Amino acid sequence: MKDMHFQSEEHLNCFIKNLQFIGLGSEGSCYRLDKGTVFKHLCGPNYEKREKEEILQFKDINIPNYVFVQNIAYLKNEIVGVLMQYITGENLETQNLYRIRIISLIKMFDDLIEATKKLSNLGVSVFDVCSVNVIYNKTRLYLIDTMDYSRVDIDSEKLFKENMSRITWNIHNTIFPFSIIKFISSIPELKDFKHDKELLSNPSYFLKILLKELNEYIGYEVKTLEEASKKLKC
Repeated sequence: MKDMHFQSEEHLNCFIKNLQFIGLGSEGSCYRLDKGTVFKHLCGPNYEKREKEEILQFKDINIPNYVFVQNIAYLKNEIVGVLMQYITGENLETQNLYRIRIISLIKMFDDLIEATKKLSNLGVSVFDVCSVNVIYNKTRLYLIDTMDYSRVDIDSEKLFKENMSRITWNIHNTIFPFSIIKFISSIPELKDFKHDKELLSNPSYFLKILLKELNEYIGYEVKTLEEASKKLKC
């Protein structure tokens, strides 16, 4: 992956026109450049004053679950885009995680917890975590759109809990059907999870307790949250 340079608006627009559109966000539009690369065309005032060093500050962090900008696209001397790794998968707005085996969800969260610990040890604070910025590809959860992450000078354990709580709170909003949320409210240890950083920072532990309680209530080992939800409605 290398920096890109455009000599005119016409050159840039012609280039974009031939790319596969992926999605539109508040910061710009994303396109697939090739098999492994995303081109993000930046727009808006947030990036007019950004320096290359700031945009690329996390370039050398090698944590598979987090996708950081690797290169810059210029129109003459102006930054107009960025390049980053393309992740095959679906975002959580389209992918129904409640249909995935709960055991697989626990493993994915274990993986994400370890990755977030590493990121927090580097003093990086996550930002703008939402369903469209989390990608699932059957083996791992990836966080994309990381340009507004920042470096902070606080205790790494405290930062980890803040980072993981922010991530889990948003993911939980996409994976629990209403009947499961209602069931969770009946479990003393879990009912206040949205306000409990200890639970939010350890989603694997949370799911293990939830699975145990569901199995005991339903009378057999359920495989998915969708299956459990249907039984709870009976």
